[in-house]
Amino acid sequence: MHVHVSKGRPNAHATKFWLTKSGGCVLASNGSNLSSHDINKLIDVITAQYDLICESWLKYFNAKQIQFYI
Repeated sequence: MHVHVSKGRPNAHATKFWLTKSGGCVLASNGSNLSSHDINKLIDVITAQYDLICESWLKYFNAKQIQFYI
């Protein structure tokens, strides 16, 4: 499972993070050219909101489980 983020309006080249089975995330691509400071803040926020993101994903897609890439 992954999430896309960008500053301002969403775009086709948004920055992408993979969520991991262990409860964290890893940067997949920085298409939005975010600063390392912003990326580190996003990693903190995504990790802190991991359970909420997963629960929301399951509900949105009416799924029983999540298959993680990593």
